[in-house]
Amino acid sequence: MASRSEAARLVADGRVSVDGRAERDPARWILPHRSEVRVDGTLVSDATPRVVLALHKPVGLVTTRKDPGGRPTVYDALGDVGRWVFPVGRLDRDTSGLLVLTNDHRLGERLTSPEHHVPRTYHARVRGVPDDEALRALREGLPLDDGSLTRPARVRVLGTRGGTTWLELVLTEGKNRQVRRMGATVGHEVEALVRVRIGALSLDELDLAPGEWRELGEDEVARLVHGGAPGRV
Repeated sequence: MASRSEAARLVADGRVSVDGRAERDPARWILPHRSEVRVDGTLVSDATPRVVLALHKPVGLVTTRKDPGGRPTVYDALGDVGRWVFPVGRLDRDTSGLLVLTNDHRLGERLTSPEHHVPRTYHARVRGVPDDEALRALREGLPLDDGSLTRPARVRVLGTRGGTTWLELVLTEGKNRQVRRMGATVGHEVEALVRVRIGALSLDELDLAPGEWRELGEDEVARLVHGGAPGRV
């Protein structure tokens, strides 16, 4: 029903009760299936039906609920979906493609945690033509501007035209603006970026125009996480 930061504020404001007693410590651990949690007197629990949405994010939208600068957000594209949902990972304003939103924090953690190695596939148009050394650095991992090291990635050249090159990059981590920073590190600035796949679910098969969204079925959610293997997350 709320993001982590919003939930912490609700607790700090005394609007949350656990087993009938007001709780003001956001760090308190509970067992959700045993404790009764209420917000402003309304019961909340894990029994809330899960919703998972896929949005074809267009360029120009920021991935946040409210932008201090008044820029349009992905929630403007969603409109009223009838449930609170949060974006699983982020796409920056100038990046388009597949964005998943859900009310299930466990699913969100499963899709974004580097420990689970869920692949995310991007198509990037970069300036110039990367040579073998640049491609090898992208594939093997390289230090970014903050000193952090990227994981090995699958990288292949899709085509070259007019002094630019389209690359496909498959990552199993999601550092802030990672693909753009990787391109800058090897001397090939990213001019356009699209996320085309998460796990085994591709933007093409969803057949969504930019700005369109729809709810995913359980089989599609399984493809996000397991690559199509059976089993609910």
